[in-house]
Amino acid sequence: MKKIREEYKKIAAIFLIWMLVVNLFALFAFNRFNLEDDTAYGWMAYGNYSFEKSWDPIALHSRWDSLWYLDIAQNGYRFDGLEQLSNIVFFPLYPILISIASFFTAGDFVLAGWAISSLFLFLSLVYLFKITKKFHPEADPFLAIFLLLIFPTAFFLNAVYTESLFLFLTVAAFYYGMEKNFVRAGIFGMLVSLTRITGILLFIPLLWEFFRSCDFKLKNCKSPNILPLFLIPLGTLIFFLYHYFRFGNFFLFLDVEKAWGRAFSLQEEHFQFLTSPAIVNFLLDAFFVIFILAVTSLVFKKLRFSYGLYMLSTVALAISTGTLMSVGRYFLILFPIYILLASVKNQYVRQAWILASTLFFAMYTILFVNNYWAG
Repeated sequence: MKKIREEYKKIAAIFLIWMLVVNLFALFAFNRFNLEDDTAYGWMAYGNYSFEKSWDPIALHSRWDSLWYLDIAQNGYRFDGLEQLSNIVFFPLYPILISIASFFTAGDFVLAGWAISSLFLFLSLVYLFKITKKFHPEADPFLAIFLLLIFPTAFFLNAVYTESLFLFLTVAAFYYGMEKNFVRAGIFGMLVSLTRITGILLFIPLLWEFFRSCDFKLKNCKSPNILPLFLIPLGTLIFFLYHYFRFGNFFLFLDVEKAWGRAFSLQEEHFQFLTSPAIVNFLLDAFFVIFILAVTSLVFKKLRFSYGLYMLSTVALAISTGTLMSVGRYFLILFPIYILLASVKNQYVRQAWILASTLFFAMYTILFVNNYWAG
């Protein structure tokens, strides 16, 4: 018990140091640069994406999609037409939590969102440590959480975004599924599917874990144990039913996503390399795709088949929408990455990744706080 307390204290220390150093760096990065508007994508209208310089450490965490989550938390959902950007494509759990937390922040919704994200970042570290220590003794659990915290897009974990909430719920669902506690796994899985559309994909690997728990023999698989896993798609179903009863269209989410540049066809405007930022942005996104495909292949071979299923289905859904936009952020929450990297024995490979990842982490942090496209 004493050892566990010491481990949690160390995790808390790592978390607090990261929060202090990274956010201080972000505050200085925001006020140090005088940058013109971004041109990473052609749809970025000049003059619409600049922020006044400020030493407010709270406001730094609200950029891009943050504004939509805050809008839902304050005003609820609305549908502005199929050709318009509407907030109904953002799942409800995170803005609900922001709305609740705002009662404790004197109505400051940005602070509430930052607090929620920070809390679930800490819980993500705890559960990533637990799952690594218990099921992957070949990997250093402290190294795994460190590698998560320096991933290029890791600043999103403490921004007003769903990343840390989604990560915590996903790791917790896997942890309890691998412990054969499918009731808890199903509950956490349902919460995941109320957080983002990709949450429903958790049903696939956890179903695999269920059949694995009974050696893939139907006679050994007790049907009551599998029922909680059907809570996972239930979360997505609830959100789609809300669309149906409120707006009269069960598939409204999929229809409105097209206005957001996501459809199951090539989004040609996302592949127009008219500026140097657009070229670099595409190359970085392409790197993320190549990197994650390589890691997924290794995860299938070296870690756990269910991890590979989860990663492969997430990658497939991300790139099937006809764009590479935001892939660096979408892949951030694929926690097996960090377990695999933490198990690498070659010190040169490990140190090269730490150096490269840290540099890109700094770059993406600067981009995000200055309202440049960072995923």
